[in-house]
Amino acid sequence: MQIALKRFGLAATLVSACCCPLSAQTPTRPLEVVTGPGAVEITSGSSVLDVQVVEDNVVRVHVRPDGQSSPRTLVLDPDYRPPAWVRTAREGGAYVLSTADLSVHVKTASPFGITIDDRAGHRLLESVHPFREARDRGVAMLHGKGDTFYGIRGLGLRDSSIGLTRNSGDPVVQGIQGDSGGPWIFTVNYGLLVDSDGGEFTTAPGRLTFLHGSRADVEYFVSVGPPLKTMADLSRLVGPPPLPPKWTLGFLNSQWGSTQAEVEDIVATYRRSQIPIDGFILDFDWKAWGEDNYGEWRWNSTSGPGNVDPDKFPDGASGVFAKRLASEGVHLAGILKPRILLTVAGNPDQPTQAAAYATEHDLWYPGEPAMPDYFSHRMARDLDFNNPLTRTWFWDHLRPAFHAGMTAWWDDEADVSYKTIFNNFQFLNMGRMLYDGQRAESNLRVWSINRAFYLGASRYGYAGWSGDISTGFASMAFQRRRMLAALDTGEFHWSMDTGGFGGHPSPENYARWIEFAAFVPIMRVHGALDEKRQPWVYGPVAEAAARDAIDLRYRLLPYIYSYERLGAEGDVGLVRPLFWEFPHDPQSAAQQGEWMFGDSLLVSPVVTQGAASQQVYLPPGEWFDYASGQQLRGAQTLEVPVDPVTWKDIPLFVRSGSILATQPLEQYTGERPVTELTLDVFPSSRPATFLVYDDDGTTYDYEKGQYFRQAVTALRTGGETTITLAPRTGSYAGSPTTYLLRIHTPAHRVLLNGKLLPSVGAADLSTEAGVNWASSQDRFGASVLLRVAAGQGPAVVSLR
Repeated sequence: MQIALKRFGLAATLVSACCCPLSAQTPTRPLEVVTGPGAVEITSGSSVLDVQVVEDNVVRVHVRPDGQSSPRTLVLDPDYRPPAWVRTAREGGAYVLSTADLSVHVKTASPFGITIDDRAGHRLLESVHPFREARDRGVAMLHGKGDTFYGIRGLGLRDSSIGLTRNSGDPVVQGIQGDSGGPWIFTVNYGLLVDSDGGEFTTAPGRLTFLHGSRADVEYFVSVGPPLKTMADLSRLVGPPPLPPKWTLGFLNSQWGSTQAEVEDIVATYRRSQIPIDGFILDFDWKAWGEDNYGEWRWNSTSGPGNVDPDKFPDGASGVFAKRLASEGVHLAGILKPRILLTVAGNPDQPTQAAAYATEHDLWYPGEPAMPDYFSHRMARDLDFNNPLTRTWFWDHLRPAFHAGMTAWWDDEADVSYKTIFNNFQFLNMGRMLYDGQRAESNLRVWSINRAFYLGASRYGYAGWSGDISTGFASMAFQRRRMLAALDTGEFHWSMDTGGFGGHPSPENYARWIEFAAFVPIMRVHGALDEKRQPWVYGPVAEAAARDAIDLRYRLLPYIYSYERLGAEGDVGLVRPLFWEFPHDPQSAAQQGEWMFGDSLLVSPVVTQGAASQQVYLPPGEWFDYASGQQLRGAQTLEVPVDPVTWKDIPLFVRSGSILATQPLEQYTGERPVTELTLDVFPSSRPATFLVYDDDGTTYDYEKGQYFRQAVTALRTGGETTITLAPRTGSYAGSPTTYLLRIHTPAHRVLLNGKLLPSVGAADLSTEAGVNWASSQDRFGASVLLRVAAGQGPAVVSLR
């Protein structure tokens, strides 16, 4: 048959004639083939298939059956710009797109389709009948029979014994009460992202299918590589999260049932008790809920008719309350609901001003009836945040609260309300309302925490929490699996109501839960109405254990913030399921109660009442027990002793070939300038890499280059250890001036940039950079202490 040639992009390739009968559903007809750099376009009648390599390991496929086209959904980042530039070649009856990571064959001879191989030539996926499946708004792939699948959606509020694998497929849905979801499924060798509002993945031996997509055309991406690579690709495709305010990485106290005086007293008690805290999150109490004139948006600093509990924060609206807390290093966040009340108090026939406006401009969520509001016991309706006018109008009335010191937000109940389960984008668009509104008028970073997650939300400064969970050890234990499942769906900023929302935890349950929370993306406590979650409420033993865990997190803040920066650049961020880091270790894939906290730390929190020991699996490699310093061999399960009396231990392990950054303890982020960081270096033949990163922690000036960024690497080769400091980048001036290198290996000689440094006793180590070095002994064994200048690379430290 004749194949016509057009120009595609910047280049075109002449194609010889061939005969290529398609499937029975695709009649034999002339094919028009267009090629260009990294792309092939095939037209059959009015149907078009585009295949494009958009990154070295990512392929985009776009099928337009019968020429149909539709806008992208909110899953994909509208700002994503593919960087790849790949050669297109012809091999027999196929066009081949090849990079160092993959090979894509677009076959024009029978059988028509697409195959994707990895760099070793192993077949990963084969698209069958792309035009036919696209007409049904779907994708069908052949895959390896041994593939194990992850992703699609998280886990619901109740434990139904579902694990992390998704080998039977699953519906693609946001879910409710802390669930998460998105059109993403992956194995340890590849991932598949389909642009769709909902749908369903089904899997069978050798076959992977996506059904019931939302678009008339089908657009999907295949990422090739291990999970750390494919999850990073997912983040870039849907839009990486912007850097959060640094204070949200500290300890946050959320509470329902509080007054201005009580909050100020709680904050003062934190400070007297020397327990770090950075944020206080207010429930219904902060609002003039029930008052007319937009009470659902306003500070509860008034006593108007209908106010459910008036004037609880008399200095809220003026901004004085927020300023007083800010002077103590505490930031405020407040709850928002997607609903508003319909009528004024005492007159069910008179609409509130807000309800009248919503009716006049058709801002209500479609098809939802009026419902009773459980807080005011009056009728209410939910707004439609998918409507741009709703988002603009809602922010306009929220603006005064923001300027009075409400600098972060807690979005609640945009997943389910009364009898309505909202669509996948209601919560996302509520977070988008805050992000777009606040960014339009302020340089302060936007942050919201939300009760459900759908892919695409992260780019709006959007975090999640696991819903209204109950207290108790069983509930606490289940949150480990829920977090790991949520991470598999691309929800990188996960949190939970530490201590449980419903009920009152025992002192031991509380202490162990705080230790767990110290190693999740967002550390936050919360409880139901009038439940208090401050550490001192649970007695001195629990308070001491909780303080130690919170202190450890604050010392690790430079380590945590570094991974936040990497996440904002399109990497995977801080917390990783074990199999992401060790994809070809079957035992790592089986772990549902431990995870990597960054690249260097493995944590396995205690979640069993009265536990005197904890089983911990260490993946292949060498490890150190963080508490005792004992060196341990990996690829084994250990019985780790824990204290059933003081509850003061967290099974925590350092990976050999790592760099761990810590800072002096602060009571809140930015309490004082951090002039020196300690870099604990655990050298091995595995290259260690760490990014020292800092900025002002509050604004988006980092987008303009106002940051401090310096890469540090370490490698042991034979009897020599080399630590390299790359040149710094960025113009931020508030960075550390020195690093205290604590290198956990013995040495006889130390050279800095080729210059032999004198050795002194540890007590005589210079406070200046690059003057001398000292041998030392700590719980990890022999070590070398050395100060070097921060930001003055390139520099090379050699230990022999």
